[in-house]
Amino acid sequence: MDPLQSNETIQQFMKLLEENGRQGQVQDLSALMWYMDGMNRQYEAVLQELQEVRQQLTQVREPSAKYIMQGAAAKLEHKAHQIKATLDNLWEKIAGCAAAAVENFKEAGVTALDKAVSAIGAKNVLESLQEQISGMIADTKQNIEKVESVGHELRSVGGHLKNAGRTLTGKETQVVDGGQEGRFQSMVLAPMRATKSLLSNMNNATLAAIGRVESLELSAEAAREARAERQAEKKPSIRQALAEKKAEIAGQPAPAPDKEHKPQEAAL
Repeated sequence: MDPLQSNETIQQFMKLLEENGRQGQVQDLSALMWYMDGMNRQYEAVLQELQEVRQQLTQVREPSAKYIMQGAAAKLEHKAHQIKATLDNLWEKIAGCAAAAVENFKEAGVTALDKAVSAIGAKNVLESLQEQISGMIADTKQNIEKVESVGHELRSVGGHLKNAGRTLTGKETQVVDGGQEGRFQSMVLAPMRATKSLLSNMNNATLAAIGRVESLELSAEAAREARAERQAEKKPSIRQALAEKKAEIAGQPAPAPDKEHKPQEAAL
């Protein structure tokens, strides 16, 4: 389920943003959570593909190849769980900031909204997430190459053994080039390649989310600056206030002399 539709506090926060002239922030925040929801779905698909890899490896008879690829699949699953944990933490941070904004809005007004947007700090989290995903893509690519290499070697060994048999029986040998992908490769490489494709989609979604967050943070900063300028216009500076007071005093007529206290020259 889309997290935007499943959290009442988020909906209240978005409504307050929209009602207070922050439609751009509403759009950016909605897009961010849409990308995050997509990444969660892709994470689930990645796990399914990796589990398929491990399932297929149980049927592999070559011990060394089986051991290497089982370890590789386990490491990829571990990294996938780390990515999911990062996404969950970011979602909790957004929900927490939204709750604080809704609670403080009555007293602080739009200041509470701007503080909530700034407190999310999603850009740093997403940049770290993008690095994690990029690393996982590199690992998956490396594992695919390993499977391709192992399969090629197995087919080459089989080809050489067949040539040895042909030689013994006096038949013409054949060129050994590893041939096309066999059963070992096809049943392991298919889910591995699907994993790489899903991770690439996650990476693209993360980059797009970073762009939305940058727009969101710039909008919040612009709103804070505009509010500060309005407050400065309403509250003149101390120097300006003193200057206005002096001008007011200078414009007043001199007070009338007190008759009971005449100057000494007049009394002589």
